[in-house]
Amino acid sequence: MARLATYVHVRDDTGLSFTFGPADEVPAWAASKIINPKAWAEAPEPTSARRLTEPAKVPARPRARRKAGTDAAVHDD
Repeated sequence: MARLATYVHVRDDTGLSFTFGPADEVPAWAASKIINPKAWAEAPEPTSARRLTEPAKVPARPRARRKAGTDAAVHDD
């Protein structure tokens, strides 16, 4: 049986956040989202080969915003 070593926060597919700890039973949907091996005291059985071979998807970084010009450049006085 899979058991956590620490407390983790996991978001479901709708965006709701859940907290699981060492004494909690972790549902399969949440266990599949906990990818840090240090979070587990006893890791769960892999549910698919895809999870083992594909790296976790990292969200793209937002583009850097341009700095606003000086007040003199914006207003002609």
